Amino acid sequence: MMQGPPPPMMQQSMMSRNRMLIVGAIGLGLLLLMAGGVLFNMGAARVVNDTLDQQVSRYNLQNVWAPVLWNVGMLFFVGGLVLAVIAREEMDPFVRLFLLILAFVALLLILAKPTTIFG
Repeated sequence: MMQGPPPPMMQQSMMSRNRMLIVGAIGLGLLLLMAGGVLFNMGAARVVNDTLDQQVSRYNLQNVWAPVLWNVGMLFFVGGLVLAVIAREEMDPFVRLFLLILAFVALLLILAKPTTIFG
C-alpha cells in the first residue's frame, strides 16, 4: 500500500534539518582548516632555549597534525558543498554550478599536495 507525501509541517522540518547539516558540514570544514593553519604556524615558531623534545613536538605539529586537520577540514568542506548542490534543488542553477566548481577546485587542492598550502 502506497503512502501519501508527509504533511507540510514534516517537510519543513526535514528541509531545515538538511540546511543545518549543510551549514554544519561547511562550518566544521572551515573551522578545521583554520585549526590546521594555526597548528602549522605554532609549529613554525622558533624558541631560543628549546629542548630536543620540544623541537620534535613542534615538528610534529607542523608536519603531521596540521596536514591531518587540513585534509579532514577539506573533506567536510567539499562534502558540505556537494551536499548543498544535491539537496538544495530549489537553488538557482548558476549558484549550484558555482558551488560545484568551488568543490572541484577544493578537491584539486587536496589531490595536488596538501602541504603546498602551508608553504
